[in-house]
Amino acid sequence: SEKFALLRLKIEKLSNLKSDLYELETNLDTVIFDTFKEFKMSEILNSLNINGAFFEFLNDKLKHYEKNQKSKLESLEKVLQSLKNQDANILNSFKENLEKIEKLKQLEMGLLNAD
Repeated sequence: SEKFALLRLKIEKLSNLKSDLYELETNLDTVIFDTFKEFKMSEILNSLNINGAFFEFLNDKLKHYEKNQKSKLESLEKVLQSLKNQDANILNSFKENLEKIEKLKQLEMGLLNAD
């Protein structure tokens, strides 16, 4: 940010000078290129590369996490379906048992009335 502020000051100084367009353009080019030479581009590129590798690492971890969560969700859905099936079986067994009890009561009444 300091380098950009200095560059801005240099450009403002050049723009205030009374010079022709060609001279202004030449001076601007020189100031801008000299300022960018001061930037340590290799360090910036290295930093970007490190950040890129870090974000790639995070993305891989996120994909792995999403895969695990999807697997857990599928497993949970299977358990829920199994419980629904068990509930249906229990309900059917209960109804069948009620029918059997009713038949036994009818047989009992028939036996009591046979005496």
